[in-house]
Amino acid sequence: MEKIKVMIVGNNDNRIFELKSLLGNEEIAFVGFTKYGDSAMEKAISLKTNVIIIQCDNEYDDAIELAENVYVKMPGCSVIILCDRLDVEIIEKAMRAGVRKALQFPIDSKTLIDNIKTAYSVEQSRALNSGSSSVNMQSRVITVFGCKGGIGKTTIAVNLAVVLANMGKKVAVIDTDLQFGDANVFFDIDSKDTIAELVEDRSSSDIDTIKRFTYLHYSGVSVLCAPRSPEYAEYVSAKNIETIINTMRPYYDYIIIDTAPTFNDASMTAIESANLVLLVLCMDISTLRNTKTTLNILDSLQQKDKVEVVINRTTDGIITIKDINRILDMQIKNKISFDFKTALTCHNKGVPIVIEAPRTVIAQEIVQLARNVIKIIDNKV
Repeated sequence: MEKIKVMIVGNNDNRIFELKSLLGNEEIAFVGFTKYGDSAMEKAISLKTNVIIIQCDNEYDDAIELAENVYVKMPGCSVIILCDRLDVEIIEKAMRAGVRKALQFPIDSKTLIDNIKTAYSVEQSRALNSGSSSVNMQSRVITVFGCKGGIGKTTIAVNLAVVLANMGKKVAVIDTDLQFGDANVFFDIDSKDTIAELVEDRSSSDIDTIKRFTYLHYSGVSVLCAPRSPEYAEYVSAKNIETIINTMRPYYDYIIIDTAPTFNDASMTAIESANLVLLVLCMDISTLRNTKTTLNILDSLQQKDKVEVVINRTTDGIITIKDINRILDMQIKNKISFDFKTALTCHNKGVPIVIEAPRTVIAQEIVQLARNVIKIIDNKV
């Protein structure tokens, strides 16, 4: 059974965390949260959200305006409003705006989930009977993550982006490894302007401004580089990253996000904003153990459904792919061969593997990964 994709919109972080904790159900998929503003609609449309929960303290007008936009622009998506205070006037305004249910805090998990299921069922019937369907934006966000440094995350992110661009897609890469990100090196880019300079600009939530701080590689990939030095990382917040992603969504077919090998605010924002998470691992016991732990964490955060594992640098050794499938309890389809010479040569030249050595096995496997990603992500969204 297809899961109900639920997104939360609100400005109260404590309430959002409380609501998120109530959504633990095998029929519910929590796809993310965002603040009020234009980016809320963009994110909801891009993620093909089924139910939006709007948490409001005193922002009743903003909540009603968002609900009206969802009703008009996203047939098939229903809205539930959750408030600390409800009165007849608020309920009437909510109903006129197309809100399926107006609920009040405190609320228990069963009540919330039952209302989500009911709202989803009613709205799906409305969309079906009206002959309309949800708005289909082509923007897809792919986050490349790994639990250890030096396992090839950036190599995969960069080359995947180039392959997608070669397929005629409009692609952007965002490097959110804020302390030691080096995606620019793989593209041979001298990063004078980075994400750190971008967020210092007052109009950083404007697409034209973002484009001024990105570099257009000759492959067709647009690159937003990580800060030039670790001390600049503190200037970039998780909120900045979320705003940048949501602003870029309508303008790119694919947004590839490279991450640091840690669970920090930046990487969690990248994971929660993603349609698909590529979890990279190598065939050694420490990386395998950490990957198992990572999957458990993502499962507890209701993000595991987005994950596709990629085994990088596959070799014949003590640990086999069959062992990895058994330990992780999943069938892994995405594998990249170990070709240290080709990878290192291309890295030092600043030329992606799929451009410099397109006939090598590793390049062909990355192309196949891109094809798999397209199939997987279209099924997920």
